[in-house]
Amino acid sequence: MVSTVTSLLVQAVNPTPAIPQSVIYKELPILMQVNHKELARELLTKKDFKCFTALMGKESAWKDKKNPTSSASGVGQLLDSTYRNLGLKRSSSEVAQTVAALAYIGRKYGSGGPCAAWQHFKIKKWY
Repeated sequence: MVSTVTSLLVQAVNPTPAIPQSVIYKELPILMQVNHKELARELLTKKDFKCFTALMGKESAWKDKKNPTSSASGVGQLLDSTYRNLGLKRSSSEVAQTVAALAYIGRKYGSGGPCAAWQHFKIKKWY
C-alpha cells in the first residue's frame, strides 16, 4: 500500500514541480489507509528520516495540531503563507501534511533536505 502512495508522492521531496492536485486537494481513500510516518520512511534515506523524525517530533509530535500563537498548523506546522507559496491548500490528512512539509523542506533546503532543516531548527527553534 505504501509503495502505491509513494509513487504518487515521490515528487513531493523534490524542489519542483508542485505536488499534484489530486494528492493534496482530495481526501483520497488511499491516503486514509497509509501511515504518514511510514510514508516518510519510504520516501527518505535512513539518515534523512532520522532528521525528519526529530524535526516533526519537536514541531508537532507528528500530529495534526494548531499553533495557538500563529497560523501554523498540521504535522509540519506550516504557516498559511507557506502553503500559499507552495501553491497548496491545507488538508486534514496527516499524509498530505507530511508531504507538504517535505515539499517545503525540499524547496527551502534543497539537497541538504531534512538534516539541514533539523540543524536549522536546533539553532533557531524553527525551520
